[in-house]
This record gives sequence, C-alpha cells and structure tokens, in this order.
Amino acid sequence: MYKKLEIYKTLSILCVDDEADIRNIYKTLFSLLFKEVHIAKNGEEGLEIFQKRDVDIILTEHSMPILSGLDMIEKIRTIDPHVPTIMITELETLDILTKALNLGVNGFIYKPVSANSIFSTLEFVAKSVVADRLFMKCQEEKLFYNLYQEKLTYKKENAIIRNDLSEKKNAKCLDYFCEVVFKPKDILCGDSYSIREISDDEYVVFLIDGMGKGISASVTAMLGTAFVNYHIDKAVSQNRFSFHALVEELLTFLVPNLLDDEVASCNFLHFDGRRKSLEYVMFSMPPILYVREGSTKVEKIRSNNPPMAKYTQTFETSELVISDMQKILIYSDGLNENGIGENDRYGNYLPQDFFESDSSGELEERRAKRVMQQDDDITYIFVNSK
Repeated sequence: MYKKLEIYKTLSILCVDDEADIRNIYKTLFSLLFKEVHIAKNGEEGLEIFQKRDVDIILTEHSMPILSGLDMIEKIRTIDPHVPTIMITELETLDILTKALNLGVNGFIYKPVSANSIFSTLEFVAKSVVADRLFMKCQEEKLFYNLYQEKLTYKKENAIIRNDLSEKKNAKCLDYFCEVVFKPKDILCGDSYSIREISDDEYVVFLIDGMGKGISASVTAMLGTAFVNYHIDKAVSQNRFSFHALVEELLTFLVPNLLDDEVASCNFLHFDGRRKSLEYVMFSMPPILYVREGSTKVEKIRSNNPPMAKYTQTFETSELVISDMQKILIYSDGLNENGIGENDRYGNYLPQDFFESDSSGELEERRAKRVMQQDDDITYIFVNSK
C-alpha cells in the first residue's frame, strides 16, 4: 500500500468543484498524498490556476456554473494538449462523452462517487504521469550524453588536424600564401586535413573525405589524418621522408580498417620548391583547380586513382610543374555539391568564382551569394602566389 501512495509524492493535482464540502474533502485528503494540491470552485478559476501553477493531474466536476469542467478542459488543451484529466460526472449524453474523449480526458468517475473509484482512477493516471516523466528523463540524459560525446569528438577532430603553416608568419609556403576554410556541417565531421612542412621549401598537403555520415566517416577521417601526421613526424625526425612511402603506408594502415562497403576519398599533394613541382596521388577527389600566370582559364587536375576501399592495394602517382602557377584550389566534395535550387549545384559555378577570387575570403563571399544552405562538410585550401 505504501508503494502505491508513494507515486503521488512528486505530483501536483488541481481539483475543481463548485461544492465547498467536496473541495474541503479534496484539500484534506489529497494534501496527505500529493506534493501540492490546488483547489478551484469553477472552471474559470481552475483555468487561471492552471495558467499560473505547475499541475500534473486535473480532477474536475463537469457540471459547474460560469465554466463547466469540459469547457475548462477544452481551453486547457490549447495550453497543454497532454496534461492528464479526470472528469467526475453523472451519466451524460453521448455528445458530451464524445467531446470528452476527443479532448483526451483520461478517466471518468461517475456519481455517486466512492473513495475506491477516485483512488483507482487516480492511481492509473498517476502511474502514466510518472512513467512519462521517467521516459523523458531518460531521453534527456541520453541526448545530453550524445551531445557531450559529439563535442568531445569534435574537439578530438580539431586536435588531430595539423597545419604547420598556421604557425608561420603570413602562412607562406614556397612563395605561395595558403589559406584554409574548414566548415563542418555537423559536429561529427567526415572531412579532415593536414598541411605539413618537410623542409623550408617542401610541404605535404593531405585532405580526406570519409564517405558517408556520422561516426564511421568521422573515425575514418581521423584515423587517416592521425596516421599521416605520425608518419611525417617520424620520417622528418629521421631525415628519410618519401612521398611514395607515405601513401603506401597509409594504405597499409587504413585499408584494413575500412568496412566492406566503405570508401574514402583523399588527396596527397607534395609541393617541392626545389623542383618547382607538384607530385600528387588523388583517390576519387574533386578535380584540383588552378590558374597559371597570364591565363584566362581555369585548368583542372583530375583524380588518378579510384576511391580508397577494402580492396585497394596499388596507386598511381602523377606530377605537374608549378613554376608559373598563380593560384590553386584543393577541396573536398562538400564544396561543389552544395545545392542551388532544385536541379543545380555550386560545382557548376565554382571554377568561375575561383577564377575571380584572389583569396579564400573573396571565394566565400561569392559562394555565400549563391548557396543559401550548407548541405555537407566544406573543406578547402586556397593557395595563391599573390
């Protein structure tokens, strides 16, 4: 019996009745059970109390002057569609019962009223309130935990990213200025990158896009970037860096960790100032855009390898002379896949906007004028000789 009574201790009840004796009985009896008991003498007063106080359960007489119990419930439903209600009534017409059911009345107590009928109905309603509260609490705790974990993941993603140029004045590399735009759509980001200094005139740019959404894509991107950083740190410290070995060893490390139906797209770019060359390995990434000095057109470097997958074992390496390169744009798929209207995408305008831009800031302004909503993670590296 004690456990049954315990369910009321955290709840408040609003009792509405036009008879003073009944109201006094409610006040005396329910004050021993409920956390709070609110008393009203008609529906209008009950509505006012409901608007001002926290109410978990409503127990109301139907037939009352000024505002009936059913009319009060109808007004309360515009404020709270779900607060449990119990209506005390004589045998009414079918129209009244139908309206009560349509308003979501949770229980009926028919006159003459007995203590047993009140408590059995109250127990049923109170249990549903407590159960709903427990469910909402569990949902809130789960949501809070998930948000906390996502924030930690985002913090880890940013900790893994390395940009040696950010520590250099003006972020200058091989007579070029390098700017990075990194805009994850969600906390769990499938993009990651690393810009690493091998020597004063030698840099490696790594950009990865884990295909898919959520944790799997994010983990793939983080694994790839973390390994690239580890490999470069170790190779540079031992003065034995090899671009081919970097790509080869990442394949050896990352491919076994991919799921059977998972792929990763990535760029490996080796800028060599001594040879004025760009050596690259591209696994199904969008084309790199570039403009040569004095040129009036945008040229493209297309991927020379399919996407990295469970079966990937070999790769092709290509090289391009960059001695007369004015600017270069390296980006993940999210940049050009942003939708514009129903049947268009930003990729159709990206070459033009890039050609007319001399910095990432200018490109962002042009992109913002065309793209109203970001559809995917956006990462790009704007390299400019000016």
